[in-house]
Amino acid sequence: MTLIRAFISIHVPSTSEAEGLRRDLRIAGLRPSPAEQTHITLRFIGDVDDSKVRKISECVERAVHGTGRFDVEVSGFGAFPNKERPTVLWMGVGPEDVLSGMSEGISSELRKAGIPFDPKPFKAHVTVARCRDRMDPSELFSKYSDRTFCRFQCSEVLVMRSVLGPKGATHTVLSRIPLGER
Repeated sequence: MTLIRAFISIHVPSTSEAEGLRRDLRIAGLRPSPAEQTHITLRFIGDVDDSKVRKISECVERAVHGTGRFDVEVSGFGAFPNKERPTVLWMGVGPEDVLSGMSEGISSELRKAGIPFDPKPFKAHVTVARCRDRMDPSELFSKYSDRTFCRFQCSEVLVMRSVLGPKGATHTVLSRIPLGER
């Protein structure tokens, strides 16, 4: 039995607008998430036996069956838990109803299959940095709150592995679940 850290996501392509934000995050003393790992987490599973990857992929396939490709917009800038005491900085994503529906469908299928997952409610976002020290992000909010970073067509959902390391996480695609044509 080998435990892996798994999650289900949609890859978000990098753009010059997002790179501008990443540059400003570095200037502010933060370590932004790597551009190649930019994603929307539909459901975080956590530690799971690697023999369950196929079962997880089948759950995702059932959950998104009949879902066609759709357009995603990455726009806006925010923080968890709030702007005054941020621990996570994020870009917003939509359409929230489609993404939320996918997350709920995946959760339902995982539950039926007996695969435990993080039960936190889904919030459509892309994490761009984590804040360890207290900071004042007001300049970033004024510059990026109304910014559109990119638009793209979502054509697949990914089952991912995350390996934590001293320089952050490394992500690997375990399986790709294509969405249907429109």
